[in-house]
Amino acid sequence: MPRWIPEWLRLVIRVSLRLLLIGFILFAIGVSYYSYKAQNYDLSKVAEQHYRNVLLDSDGQKLRIERTKFQECITENDLPQHLVDALIAREDATFESHFGVDFKGLVRATARNIKDLSFTQGASTISMQLARNTYDIRAKSLNRKFLEIALTLRIESHYSKGEILAFYLNRIYFGSGCYGIEQASQKYFGKHTKDLNLSESATLVGIIRGPHIFSPLRNLEAATQQR
Repeated sequence: MPRWIPEWLRLVIRVSLRLLLIGFILFAIGVSYYSYKAQNYDLSKVAEQHYRNVLLDSDGQKLRIERTKFQECITENDLPQHLVDALIAREDATFESHFGVDFKGLVRATARNIKDLSFTQGASTISMQLARNTYDIRAKSLNRKFLEIALTLRIESHYSKGEILAFYLNRIYFGSGCYGIEQASQKYFGKHTKDLNLSESATLVGIIRGPHIFSPLRNLEAATQQR
């Protein structure tokens, strides 16, 4: 360093550089570790559509879990543009520009969680929700969040944005016993997903955050407000 720099400032610079180097090394180790863990997950499961039937005995104890394939699934070609627009506006405004993770939103959520001393904010994108639903990542912890991010990046690199939207809509619950957008479309409106109009698309998207309370068959007023 130049001689004119005071000794105390040199010390600060040296310590800062060392901390920065240590932080970079730890970051690189973390990225490598979770990337390795994510490689152990089968990406083909993202495209599989299924839900679980849990069989209980008379005492409410779990006997068996049966996985049943969805009978009615849609592809990205079945998605009307206004349905795509409504979903992105409601669930993930930066979906088309990010690569799976909204890091700005993640930083904001992290700051809020630190303030609240709890996992009150998640900043999950549609892709992250798909990863969580596919591999049943439910626990709220940093380990799970990092794994979810690593899996999301793999999904985004393997599938197109349109495919991710279709997979997501095929998996989620729409209330009133409807699993997947096609089943919900036919039950609520008596038509296929590809034939939905703007109002119907907005109604279905409005259900997502509260499938029980926003179902038109259970609470038409609440469903209308969400639409």
